Parts: sequence; C-alpha cells; structure tokens
Amino acid sequence: MSVKKWLNDHNLIFSSVAVSVLVAVVYLFRFDLYRATGFPYMRLEFAAQDWVYKVGDRAPKDPRIVFLFDDAASHDLSHVWDDEFEAAPILKRMKVRQWPRDVYAAILDRLVGAGARVVGFDYLFIEEKPEDPILLEAVDRHRDKVVFGISLDAPDPLNQRIRPLTGPPKTLVPNHQDSRLGFVNVFPDADETVRRFRYRFTLEEMAEEYSPPGAPVYESLPVRILRAAGLTDHIPPDHGPHLLRFAFKGETIRDVQRAESVANIFIKSYWDANFNNGEVFRDKVVFIGPTGNLHKDVAKSPFGTIGGPEFHLNVMHALLANAKLTEASRPLSLSLILGMGLAALVVGKLVRNPVLRFGLICVVSVVFFFFAVWVFNQRDLIVTVFSPILAFAGSGNVAIIWQQIIERIEKNKLRHTFERYVSRDVVKELVDNPASFLNSMVGVRKNVTVLFSDIRGFTTVTESGDATQLVAQLNEYFDHMVNLVFANRGTLDKFIGDAVMAQWGGITSRGEKADAIDAVRTALQMRERLVGLNKKWIAEGRLDLKIGIGINHGEAIVGNLGCEAKAEISLIGDAVNTASRFEGMTKQFHIDLIIGERVAALVRDQFIIRTVALSQPKGKLKPVEIFTVLGERTNGVLNPDWLASYEDAVKLFRIREFARAAERFESVLTSIPGDWLAESYLAECREFAITPPPPEWSPIDVMTSK
Repeated sequence: MSVKKWLNDHNLIFSSVAVSVLVAVVYLFRFDLYRATGFPYMRLEFAAQDWVYKVGDRAPKDPRIVFLFDDAASHDLSHVWDDEFEAAPILKRMKVRQWPRDVYAAILDRLVGAGARVVGFDYLFIEEKPEDPILLEAVDRHRDKVVFGISLDAPDPLNQRIRPLTGPPKTLVPNHQDSRLGFVNVFPDADETVRRFRYRFTLEEMAEEYSPPGAPVYESLPVRILRAAGLTDHIPPDHGPHLLRFAFKGETIRDVQRAESVANIFIKSYWDANFNNGEVFRDKVVFIGPTGNLHKDVAKSPFGTIGGPEFHLNVMHALLANAKLTEASRPLSLSLILGMGLAALVVGKLVRNPVLRFGLICVVSVVFFFFAVWVFNQRDLIVTVFSPILAFAGSGNVAIIWQQIIERIEKNKLRHTFERYVSRDVVKELVDNPASFLNSMVGVRKNVTVLFSDIRGFTTVTESGDATQLVAQLNEYFDHMVNLVFANRGTLDKFIGDAVMAQWGGITSRGEKADAIDAVRTALQMRERLVGLNKKWIAEGRLDLKIGIGINHGEAIVGNLGCEAKAEISLIGDAVNTASRFEGMTKQFHIDLIIGERVAALVRDQFIIRTVALSQPKGKLKPVEIFTVLGERTNGVLNPDWLASYEDAVKLFRIREFARAAERFESVLTSIPGDWLAESYLAECREFAITPPPPEWSPIDVMTSK
C-alpha cells in the first residue's frame, strides 16, 4: 500500500494523534515559548481558565467583615453640613487630599471603641510625620487590634539578591517583623493577572535562594488581620502560592458584603442610621483602604482590574469560608488533552458527515467547558480548559479539512472532465450528490421550464456551404448561447443538430417563478447576442443566422435516460414536446420567440408580454394560448403605446367583433407598420366582416405541421 493511500485511509487517526501530541507538547512548554518568542499560547490558556472563574461559583461573603473605603467623598466631604463639622472637628482635618496621621488615630479609636475585633489599614505609612506620636499612642492603646501594611519593593538593579521592605517608620512601628505589619504585595502570573496569593514568605524565598532555618517570615496583610482577630482556622501553613476563589468581582465597591465611606463614621446621622450607633462594628473585622481614582493601587484579576484593598478583601472572605482551589496536576492535564484527542477520533469514526461532525465538535467543546466549571464548583479544582478543547476541536477539524481537501481534489478532476460534455448543473449534481436520482435509471416528476432554440434554414445552408467554416461558425454560436444558459442558472440538456435544448428546474431550481424568469431572460439575451454576432459574421464575409425560440413550463420526467452502454440526463414529457412545438410555430407567426400561457403567467410582472394566438399545435387535442415577449421591465421600461390597442383588438376578434377589431389593428399598424401579426389579424377581420364565418367558427389556429 502506498504512503498516500495509507494516509488517505488513516487520516482521522493520524490527525487525532498528531494534533493531540502537538497540543500536549506546546502545553508543557507554554511558559518557555512565551518567554522566548512571545507565543501567546500561555495567555490563551489563562484566558480560558478566567472564563471558568467568571462562570463558576464564588466564595461566600462573610458577614464578619466590614469594609470602610477611603474615596474622594471622604476627602472633599461635600455631603457634610456645617453643623456636622462643628460636632466632629476631626472632619475638618479630613478635608484635605492627604490625611494627617492623627486622622487615622481618630478612626482607630472610633472603631475599637465601637467594639471592632481588629482594624486593618491598607496603607503604607512610609515617611515620618509630625502627627506620628498621636498615631503611635493610639496604636499602643489598641496594640492587639490594629494591622498596617508593609511592601516588598522591586529588586535593586545593582543588587538582585534580597529585595528591600518599605513600611511604617520606627516612630510608628520600630520593627518590620512586628505582628502588626502585613505585606500588601500581590504576585501575578506570567500574564500579569493575579490568580494566586502568598500567605507568607521569607526574603530569601522571594530572591529564589535557600531560606535558612530561623529566617524571618513575613505574613500577608489579610493573614495578619485574621490572626489578630483570632480567625486562623483555615489559613494554609505553607509558603507557596495558592489559587484564590474570588468572593466578588470588584467592579464596584458595593459588591462587598458591607461597605461604607470611612468619613461617615464621624457624621452622627450616618453613625446612628447606617452603623446603628456603632453596633455594626461590634466583634467585626474592619478593613480600611483607598478606592477609586484617589489611589492607583490596582491589580488585574480574571474579572478585570480591581483595587488592591478589594483584592485583600477577596482573600479574607475566601479564607474565612475555607474556599480553596487546587490546580490540576501535570499528569491530569496531559490525560485530559490526550483523552479529548481520543474523543475526537471516536466522534470522527461515528459521524462521517463533515457538517454534523463540526456541529458535534462545537457541542462537545461547550460541554467540556461546563465540565470544567462543574469541577471548579464541586471539586475545588481548576483544570486546563483551552488545551483539551484545542486538542479535540483541532483533531476533528484537521481530519475534516483533510477529508474535504482530498474530496475536493477528486471532485474537481471529475468535474473538469464532465464539464467538457454535459451541463455544469448536471456535473454538480453528479459530483456533489452521488446518491441522487441522476445516478440511477429512476426518474422523478418535476415542474420544469424548457427552452428550445433552433437556427432557421441551417440544414439547407449545410448542403452547399463550406463544412469547416460552418462548423466553426456553429461552434461559436453554441459557445455564446450555452454561456447565456449557464449565466442564467440554466442546464444545457442537449444539442439536437443545430438546436439547443435547455431547462430550468430539472436539476436545480430557485422556484417555478424564478426558473421561468431566468429562461425568458436567456431567450431575450440570445436574441440580443445574435444581433452582435451577425454584425461580426457579415463583416467577416460569413452568413448571418436567424433563430426561433420556444419556451414552455409544465411537468416533465427527469432521469438518466439511455442504456448501460450510453445514457444521458434529460427530460421527457408533454411539457418538453410542447416547447419544441412552440419553437417550430415561430416560423408560422413570423416571430423569433413564443412562450406558453403558464410561462406568461409566471413572468408577466417581469416582462412585457404580447398575445400571439390561441393555437392548437400539431398532435395536441387542446388549444393553448401563446405569447411573445417584447422586452424586460427594467430601468423604467413601460408597455408600448400600441400594445393595449392590440390586446383589445385580439379580444374583439375572438368574440366576432370583426369591424371594431379591424379599427384597432389599423391603429396598431400606424405605430408599427409592417407588423406581421397585426396585418394577419387585420386581413382576417376584413374577410370575416364581409363574409362572416359559420356559427361553429373558433378563433383557434390549428397547426398542421411541427
């Protein structure tokens, strides 16, 4: 077996294995690829996991936490009345952009006095200030009920080893290892988004060095606050980063369990109404930090950018609820990737239709995402999402694409071969729908529009003309006429000598009305194209040609007609025969186009129709109304002025009002002198006006020849 055939036969297995292994390898080295080349695979993986965060459950909000936010309103105090300033002089000290430190002392006294279990400040009091003694006195008074922030600074460019700490001056807290200090830093993932949190570390660990026994351990601000409150049951003991289950999105501070502007604790009306005279703070963990545009302390989360204080609030809520998250292990992640690749193989084996397979791939991918959400909610596990879905969708779609490419190549080869001999629509049906009726000897009944076009007197010309020149001219004629059929979505049924038979609706259909319009438009374009061809041929010294066209609409049998040795897709039935009769009748009525009454009914609003006669073609038992087409109603084209008079004259003729009909036909001939139809009707009217026909007379033209 050749390699090409083996690949064709096993493309599903090959593509599933290849894509799954490729995805697994890229997943394993996603961070290295990002650092080395900027390849965004890592970001796509993180983005998919972030959607799990967005859809999944959040940690419950603990009612023991109260957040007092330091916002712009806490500084401009535009909502405070003058008498409230007089009642609480500290408010006047707050009406500045940066509060003096005695304000923080007053806040601490107010809250601890109301019974707060602990007060945490998300601030870095870095420089010494004149008010430090006042704040220090308050801190000493409430030593076990207050926690401040401390920050691990960026590495020194000249010394990358140990990173310095920035925190309160010694005038407030003499030792950075004091239990009243907690670090405020957050440590983002490689895509600068914070999903994990470190509860404690040593400076050596942050420098990625060995941490000796007894090295100072620094705890985070949320951990220090909960430790001061005696709520340490669920704080992990290790130093590693832990995935965080967020309690709220953080788009707005009102998303927190209980939140108020910090300045309101000094306004009596708020203190009494909003804080129940301070009872809201009794035995609570009170957290205070800046929000909004006042401070630029922000961090990027799976939900977007949130403020630093809100991030620490999320940590405290998650710890109190014991809402842990674990990241899937590498073996589990690889198993999911390879397992989804195997699932793609199974789906490909069971579902061969490419469209259904693609739809199933989409459905299974969505199901896997919600499986990841279920695991997130029920098992506290965050699994890789993007890579397994990519392995599944990639394996399935690569197989589909491969299969389509192979089929397209084979179909195009077959199509180009067939189009040399039969209509493009027939080829399309044969190639694209191999199970259709065209590939069997079974026929079907369909409503079709049939067009016959024949060259007038060409048989006589062939008896004496130059054979080579005539064949070349005929081929040129056929080339133009058939292209017009194809351009108007028709199917070339066959050539019959110098005649062209085309049909609409037998192979493909846009609806009976649209098919009839396309057929009539083709006839008008044939008429126009032949005028141009004749000018060219006459200039070349060749004969000019005249054609007759007949169009009929009705039921016909469409099928693969012939025998095992040779067959062709064609139409049979009365509708086909009648169209051929109409083409022959064009010579009888000295016009180049005749359409049947069913065609006229379908296209009347699109084309200008003229009545020809009530005629009974040879071999038919019933008469049919036949018409010709003057043109298409486009670009404001209206009926010619004489047409209404002509149609009235025909009606009068049929009801034996021959004298009145003659008057109408005479007026028509003044507008279109020499018109054969009007002259023929006028001659009959004059004859019948002198010698009336017998009572059994009927205005039916009975054709005695085809």
